[in-house]
Order: sequence, then structure tokens, then C-alpha cells
Amino acid sequence: MRCLKFISCFCLCCAFVFSINRANSTFAYSDDALAISLACDNPYPVSGEEITLSLNFLPSDPINVSAYRLKVKFDSSKLSYKGLYSYINNDDFKSYRKDGDLTVLFVTSENGVNLKAGSVQAMLELNFRVLSNCDIGSLEVSAVVDGLCDYNATAIPLPNIDPVEINVVQTGDANCDLATLSLADYAITPAFSADITSYSVDVPYSKSTIEFSAAPLDDTANVKANRKTLKSAGTATDVNLTVTSADKKSKKVYTVKVNRLNKEDSTPANLKSLPTDGNFELPTNGAGINSLDDSDIPDESVAQNNAFALKQASAPLVVKESAFNAILFAAVSIVFIGISVFIIKRKAQ
Repeated sequence: MRCLKFISCFCLCCAFVFSINRANSTFAYSDDALAISLACDNPYPVSGEEITLSLNFLPSDPINVSAYRLKVKFDSSKLSYKGLYSYINNDDFKSYRKDGDLTVLFVTSENGVNLKAGSVQAMLELNFRVLSNCDIGSLEVSAVVDGLCDYNATAIPLPNIDPVEINVVQTGDANCDLATLSLADYAITPAFSADITSYSVDVPYSKSTIEFSAAPLDDTANVKANRKTLKSAGTATDVNLTVTSADKKSKKVYTVKVNRLNKEDSTPANLKSLPTDGNFELPTNGAGINSLDDSDIPDESVAQNNAFALKQASAPLVVKESAFNAILFAAVSIVFIGISVFIIKRKAQ
């Protein structure tokens, strides 16, 4: 049923593109209407470490995005694809991977994603893991968007995307220990010690983002967390805090498993995690201790079609590699390419 729904939405979008562009052979958007970039959260990983690549859209004018196809190339002998995260409706994404070629289709039958002019929006995050047998050195991940349109099926010019260079490093002799590691109002287990690299912590269901306080023992070292957003309530999210030496040749990774409790379990967990010296205040916004913090809710203008969903579900959705039939995926891709070629030819006339 989901495949049929996806094909129906895609065909509807293609029909719009075909009919509108027959009447109007020019782009409604300028060639520089949209810039697209690919960014890595950790360009200096060690073997076995996870990295996240963000697909970022930066429009020069307000635009709506309702369909696009992304193609990503990576070295499958060095990287393993783990899945993607997005605040946009889970059912609107389909992915297919073969070796080092990953294709992601986004098509929505709703009102699409509204992007503000001059504001960077991360459309999705692609998660990879550096294989344990990966050689030390550099590797490249490239991407291209070869079809893009708004909800009115008006084509949006396709910008080039610069590839991302990742440098795999080895653990060196520099001191990459943490001096402190804590989370405000919550106690990590076991108690912090520089020699212990694995921890866990419980947080209430209303906690959708998290930020640890961590300081390196060596003042010249750098500490960076791989993520701030948490998965849905009732699940655990691994947050990796990587300490990197100043010369970027040494690293040490501390992992904290953040257990986001279910709603019914959050109140006692909150009470247990609060300080015991009496120097604290309970929330007084009228919604109780488990109320949702407005700062955790994404900007409503980001996804018009998901405004209600974004308010209700404050964690990104997880899209693992789809079991989408390869032949069906290829057929849809061919249709997408055909429509894109038609648009380009009509523009050139």
C-alpha cells in the first residue's frame, strides 16, 4: 500500500510537471534561486566511528520543495550506509542502495516544504559508519540532485553540489581524555571517569534535544558531539563525544546512551534525576513537569504539510534503507529523468 501511495504521488507530480511546462517553457525561478551543500559533522573520523552528512538547502527567495531525487556516491569498502533522518514525513522518502550508489526519492502529496529566503535548512541527514578495516587517509562522498520541483510542479534549477572530503585518522599518543562530562539535571551512569568511555542516562519523553557539558583535559584539544536530537520516546540514542587533539592526529570517543523514556515513565525518572540538595525549581508553565519546551519544536514554516506532526513529535523520524522493490524504484527513476529532460529541452527552446 505504501508503494502504491508513493507511485500515485509521484505520477501526480510528474503529470503536473508535464502539463505546466507545456504551457510555460521557462523556469519560474532564477538559476541562483537555490544553493545546495553537503556537510560532514566529523571530517576526521577514526575507524569504526559514525559520521553524519547533512543535505542543506539555502534559497535566495522563498521556495517550496515537494519532490526531488538525490544520488549519492561513496566508497562502500570504507563506509557503511546506516540510514537517514528527517523531520519531514517518513512516508515521503524512499531509498535504494547498491554497493556505493545510494538513491533517495522525496515526493509528497501534501503541501511540500516551505523554505525561507536566506535561511539554511537541513533537508535530511545521511548516517554512515567508517568500517573498522578502513585504511588511514582521505575519501570522498559526492552527491547530485537531478530533479527538483515545487508543489505546483514548477521546476527549480539544479545547482551543483561540492563533494565532501573525509580524512580517516588513527589514534595517536596525544592526551584526548575528558576532564568533565555531565548533563544538567540528569545523572549519568556510571559516575564519570576519564578512563570510562561508555555511559547511559535517562531523560523524560518531552526531551527531544540534548547537549552535554564536556571539557577536555588538554586545553588545546577539541570536543564535539555527533548529534543533539534524540530519537522518539521509548527508544535510545547513542551520543558520541569525540575528543580530538590540536594536530587532529589523535582521538578518543566517549559514548552516552540516552534513554528517552515513555510518557508514563517520565515523571518518576524526572524526580529521581533532579538534584537532591533542594536547589532546584519545577517547571511552572501550567502543563506539569513533563511539558514540552517550545524551543524543541521546529519552525512551523519549515514544513507546512507537517506543521501538526512537528508539534506533536519533537524527534526526527528514522528512515532505514527501504525494502522498496529495485525494479519499481528503477521504473520511477526513469520517469523522473524523462520529465527532467523534457523540462530542460523546453527551457532551451
